Formats: sequence, structure tokens, C-alpha cells
Amino acid sequence: MKSKNRSTMIIAILAGILLLISGISGLATWETIKNFVTENIIDNFIVQIVFAILIFVASLGGLSVIVGGLLIGKNKILTGKFLILLGTGLGLIGLIFSIAVAFVEGSLTSGGFFSIGTVGLILSIIARVTVKK
Repeated sequence: MKSKNRSTMIIAILAGILLLISGISGLATWETIKNFVTENIIDNFIVQIVFAILIFVASLGGLSVIVGGLLIGKNKILTGKFLILLGTGLGLIGLIFSIAVAFVEGSLTSGGFFSIGTVGLILSIIARVTVKK
């Protein structure tokens, strides 16, 4: 394991544990993307299969982030980053979307924003950004 990615691996594993505890996954984000693609761009058997696989992996949420962190530790950077991306529902985009929805619904509070799941999402974003090739 490269020592420069050891801290990134630890951050990703911690993020994954927090996501597992909170029950947050990237499932809703990937389902929304699938619906957009199949309704507006292309809808065929191959596209459905690809999205079924992506959505399955994303439904694992924190587990995907943990495995991604372990792969980063094994110097499988692209695969690790991709699994983290799937597990967090596109990370920053999912986080911004969640904040916007909470704001529109009037349920945005500092206590809700800094939940275990949100901290896990933020740590997973940090892990993806700080990984070194």
C-alpha cells in the first residue's frame, strides 16, 4: 500500500461506516439519473442492465465506499474512486441536492445537516478528492 493513500483509505472506510450506520446510500440519485436517461435519451435492454448494476452497487451505500477505500489502499485508484462515487450518489451533487430539497421543504436545520450520514458523505467526498495517483 502506498503511504500517500493510506490516510485516504482510512477516511473512506470511516465515511463508509458512518454511511452504513445512518442508512444513507446513493440509490435515489442513481434512480433519478436512470429515469432521466431512459425517458429522454435512450431506453433499451443494455441501458436497463447497466443501470440495474449501478443501482445495485449504489444501494449498498457505505459498503461501496468501504470497498472503494480498500481498493484505493491497494492502488486501484480509478475503481476505488468509482465505487465511492456510486456509494455516495455522486457525492457532492447528492449532498447539494439533499440540502436544496431540505431547504425547499423548510426542514433544513443545522442539526439535520450535520447528521452522521452527512458527515459520512462529506468524508467520502474528501476521500475522492484527496486520493493521489
